[in-house]
Amino acid sequence: MNKNIKQEIEMKKEITKNEAENIAADRTIIPTEETNHHDKDETELSRLEEQSERNPDEVKNEFSETDSSGSKPKKMFAWILTLCIIALVGIVAAAWIATKKSATTVNVKSEETGEKKEEGGHSENETGEEVKLDPEMLNSAGIETEGVTQRPAIAKLSVTGAVELNPEKTEMATPLVGGRIENVFYGVGDYVNQGAVLAVISSPQLAQMHGKMHEAKTRYELAQRNLARVQKSENRVSILQAKAKLDEAEATLRRTRRLIELGAGAGKDLISAETNYKTAKADYDFQSNISLNKEIQEAKAEVETSRVDVSHIEDEMRSLGVPVDSNKPDDHTKDTSLVAVRAPLAGVVTERKFNAGAGIDAATPIFAISNLSTVYVIANVPESSVSRLSVGSVAEIKSASFGTINGRVAYIDPRLDETSRTARVRLEVPNAGGKLRAGMFTEVGFNAGTAEGEELVVKSEAIQREGDKTIVFVPKDDEPGAFEVREVEIGGEIEGYTSVKSGLQLGEQVVTKGSFTLKTQMQKGEVGDHDH
Repeated sequence: MNKNIKQEIEMKKEITKNEAENIAADRTIIPTEETNHHDKDETELSRLEEQSERNPDEVKNEFSETDSSGSKPKKMFAWILTLCIIALVGIVAAAWIATKKSATTVNVKSEETGEKKEEGGHSENETGEEVKLDPEMLNSAGIETEGVTQRPAIAKLSVTGAVELNPEKTEMATPLVGGRIENVFYGVGDYVNQGAVLAVISSPQLAQMHGKMHEAKTRYELAQRNLARVQKSENRVSILQAKAKLDEAEATLRRTRRLIELGAGAGKDLISAETNYKTAKADYDFQSNISLNKEIQEAKAEVETSRVDVSHIEDEMRSLGVPVDSNKPDDHTKDTSLVAVRAPLAGVVTERKFNAGAGIDAATPIFAISNLSTVYVIANVPESSVSRLSVGSVAEIKSASFGTINGRVAYIDPRLDETSRTARVRLEVPNAGGKLRAGMFTEVGFNAGTAEGEELVVKSEAIQREGDKTIVFVPKDDEPGAFEVREVEIGGEIEGYTSVKSGLQLGEQVVTKGSFTLKTQMQKGEVGDHDH
């Protein structure tokens, strides 16, 4: 009997231990019941151990009473514990089922997408996006489409090249006088407008020229005053006396002619009167036209000489970069030795050779300014391939920094580099965005005749660029106003058509006119998505 009691006690210990572990796991649910029940179990075990050596019947009866009295709270705790475990298992099962379903859905979509691409025969470059236009916008956009066509493939000649500045649009800012640089206002990389003041130079030569110009202007003013005085010298005594004699001889001549008409005069008196008149007239002409005219001519010559001297000095100063206004008097309160160095054209300062305080000689370049709207790409073509090119040949220029642009051959150097046995082929390329910079390395592909096979082409206006992607818009047959955004890989452009390496099939329709409108609409949609 004692043996059975001991076994029951051991079983009771194990049950109590297991219940204690379960209660510890669910402590956040019922912490108060766990503590009370554990205390009761400890008390019960102590009591059973004390009575193990007592009468077996008493122990059995007491154990039975105790067990019956504590059965009710034990059953309640078991039900609560069972419900918690069932709820926890249900939550875990629901989460596992949802995860499995989501993974299955993703796999199905991926498989459907792959099947669609395989059925359509398109490359993996497709973006999968689409642009939709309402009927009103569709009509106003003037959408036009054209099918993908074929043409004989163009043979490509790929060589290396480098970007150089256009020397025809590069000029030096050079002062024509020597002196000391007082101020410098721009540095390398700065953009300047034509005529902008780049630097200011103090030149002793200009100070001397200002003095000469002032002296020439003074002589000119004196010559003008002398001419005015000479032109007013008609009241001189000799001219007045000659004029009086002329008037007297003229009156005598008239009187003598009147007497002869009346028959009271002699013929010799008329001859004498006419002779006196002619003599007086000659004397007056001499006094008026000979001496006075000579003085006036000398004064006029002095005025003209002084005027020419002033004009020459002004022209010389203008050529040195000094602004001159002939109508304004000289301002001697300013420093006349200063001259501004101005930008000869609009562009970017690519070189600056001196700083403020440096002394320079006349005709020493200070700045180099380049107009970067166009640049040169110099391609090095092997000797064996030069004959395949001609001026006007189309070329495709590629670089990791600016992508792909097109150009044409402008010049082929008739000389070969003796070391590399290559010819310099020059392409003039527009550079509106300033992406091309001198010294960049490029890959140049020339269209050098036809090759075997054919290639797909589309109109160049159908090609749009979105970031680093090249895309076209393909209309959907089953949904009017909807256009698929298709990423493509393109080649060179010839006569308004661009070759397509991948992304399209022969006969597919692409949007030509209105493709830029669709690109704008697509970008608006992307902006709206980012805002949300």
